[in-house]
Amino acid sequence: MRITADELVTIRSAVRKYFAITGEVKVQEGVYEFYTLVDPNLEGDFKKLVIDLKGVGYIPVIGKRNESGSDYVISIIKRRKTQPFGIWVNIVLLVATIASTTWVGEILYSGYFGIGKTVSAYFFGFLFFSLPLLIILTSHELGHYYMAKRNGVAASLPFFIPAPFPPLGTLGALISLRDPLPDRKTLIKIGAAGPLVGFVMSIIIGIIGAYLGTVQKPVIVTNYQDTTLISLPVIYYIFPAIQMSHSVHPVAFAAWVGFLVTAINLFPIGQLDGGHVARGLLGKNAKYLSYAFIVILVILGIYYVSWILFAIIIIVLGLSHPPPLNDISKPGKKEIVVGIVAIALVAISFSPVPFAEHVAPNIATSDLTAGNNFVVNGNPMFNIDSMVLTVDNLNNYTIPLSVTIKSPTGFYSTPSFNETMAPLEKSSFRVSVSPYNGTSLGQYSFTVGVETTTNSKPTSYVRNITVVALDTNLTADNHNPYYSDQTINQLTLRNIGPTAYLEIYKFNDSSNFYINGTTAFVTSGTGTYLEIPKKSEVSVTVVFFNLTQAAGIVLEDKYAPYHVVVLFYIPPNSPQYNYMY
Repeated sequence: MRITADELVTIRSAVRKYFAITGEVKVQEGVYEFYTLVDPNLEGDFKKLVIDLKGVGYIPVIGKRNESGSDYVISIIKRRKTQPFGIWVNIVLLVATIASTTWVGEILYSGYFGIGKTVSAYFFGFLFFSLPLLIILTSHELGHYYMAKRNGVAASLPFFIPAPFPPLGTLGALISLRDPLPDRKTLIKIGAAGPLVGFVMSIIIGIIGAYLGTVQKPVIVTNYQDTTLISLPVIYYIFPAIQMSHSVHPVAFAAWVGFLVTAINLFPIGQLDGGHVARGLLGKNAKYLSYAFIVILVILGIYYVSWILFAIIIIVLGLSHPPPLNDISKPGKKEIVVGIVAIALVAISFSPVPFAEHVAPNIATSDLTAGNNFVVNGNPMFNIDSMVLTVDNLNNYTIPLSVTIKSPTGFYSTPSFNETMAPLEKSSFRVSVSPYNGTSLGQYSFTVGVETTTNSKPTSYVRNITVVALDTNLTADNHNPYYSDQTINQLTLRNIGPTAYLEIYKFNDSSNFYINGTTAFVTSGTGTYLEIPKKSEVSVTVVFFNLTQAAGIVLEDKYAPYHVVVLFYIPPNSPQYNYMY
């Protein structure tokens, strides 16, 4: 891009207006250098020169001619013409970001208040999350925009970046600076303005969110075992007015996002806002702070891998910050204070591990009643073993329930089933097993497995059951089985067959009784036996102690295994009472 003779005259006149030219040279096509001495008004004079040359399409850059000398060189570069995006791009991105953050807001609102997807949920998702978050992001970018305009630097309106996925719905916003930055002071001012305004707006939104969290309390804390936790930066402990409850109101979450965005933008790396500030404060030495912060991000990536990905992106985009047009003038005390305050905001706004998955402990309990120790083949009342499975979901989230029943061969059983249990729900389920008519006599075992979460080991209940048949040679008062609604019974046990050697068992765990008789009870090993000689009878006294539950005594003939005479106590008003007569 060639500088014409007329343009050179204009440039030379503009430079002479503010600086004493000691020499000039054409470096290459489109680039001229003017040698000059500077005075204490260097910064102000150079800013005026930048404005004057901007009007004719040129950019001045000032630097020392050599490190040891006292003269300076002003390089004049022809400005390249660029075609900025039309405002329609800003509008389209804004609409897309409103849509994506409203969608995320609906998820946050529905989860907080425990409601389903409705039109009103999307409205409140916009009102309680999208709108406050966009206010924070917009105030941040308008802080940059205002300070850029005030310092004569052209800037675009904000470009919002939609992200159609939780948990944020946006990747933030940015403005495009369309002029090079004139000096280090301006670097600090423009770089710090956005985060400082965004930080203050985040505090305001945070106060509103904290208040709403006290008056709009959640209906359900969470409906899931796996939840996402957010870590609070130091500002929440410095400023209690923004403290949140355990469940985060969507407005309060928008404020938290604002603090995170502030902290990330203020990382003193590359061309982030913090990179502008660091370059303005430290000059060329800012690159060392940039390198140090990349190392910090990599270390933090051990605990939160996203920081490593972020560091890689920054490295690809460039760690070095280009110098301003005037890299000689140093920032004033006011700019130094503003820059230090801005960088310090990282410490109080940053969350090293922003999001963490939390798996709530499963404290659901289950219990299976004991059921019967025996089933009597062919008896309509006692040929089925029925138990009650009780499951108590003590969690404040919904859990899946899977019940697996493994019955032995030759048995019917309740089919295995799956259920969903609501938070704090307690439910009971009947579990039954019964032998087929042709099932062999003997002892069997079956298992009831209960699993209340997909990632937990099931609880297994193992039950033993003995299938018996009624002994045709034995009766109690001429009945087998014998039923009574009296707790005290005087009975005659009659044996019409060979000698019976009867071992005494409880029919179920609620069968508490006392038995005595006219014949001696024999104890052998761990069992107690009642002997009835062949074709004879004995008198016994049976006392049942449990007045409210059915109970039974099983007398099994040792010489005819699994053949029994059974004595039952059936309390009035019990389900089995109608079978007695």
